[in-house]
Amino acid sequence: TGLMQLADVGLTGLYCMDCEALADIARILDRSEREEILERGRRADHGMQTLWDEEAGMFLNRDLTTGELSHRMGPTNFYAGFCPSVTPQQAERLCAHYFNPQEFYGEYVIPTIVRNDPAYSDQMYWRGRIWAPTNFLAYLAFRRMGAYDVCRDLAEKSASLILKEWRKYGHIHENYSGDDGWGCP
Repeated sequence: TGLMQLADVGLTGLYCMDCEALADIARILDRSEREEILERGRRADHGMQTLWDEEAGMFLNRDLTTGELSHRMGPTNFYAGFCPSVTPQQAERLCAHYFNPQEFYGEYVIPTIVRNDPAYSDQMYWRGRIWAPTNFLAYLAFRRMGAYDVCRDLAEKSASLILKEWRKYGHIHENYSGDDGWGCP
């Protein structure tokens, strides 16, 4: 069919967040669609739990054709935190991935693919580069989970990353190297 059949952690997490926001708007406007929106959010939240891999300690994307989980991880895996069913134990394990220097942690965070993935060394777009919007959404997901130590660290490292080039050249970039923090090659 030419379609990628994937249960995606990032999109599911964002959908849960969207349903919550839309339900709030529907409540304020006294719209009857509120219950339908809440039910859609509950179904997505339930689906997120099917993406949890206990051994990996991470929510992982699932190929819907083969049923296999993908162990390639990026910042969008943290967006599971937008779903209300994420347990404190799951949140703790997500935080451990963030602070793991073989995966996401370093002077510059959050790379778009873990540091120990063979694609990371490419440092091309979604192969190791760091993007402010993915950092911001991961920050919001960690905040939702109550992981304030991660939020503080991520905010400080994100500001440092962007200001590094701003202070030297007076501009910012769409993305930055996960290795040296520069946007300019």
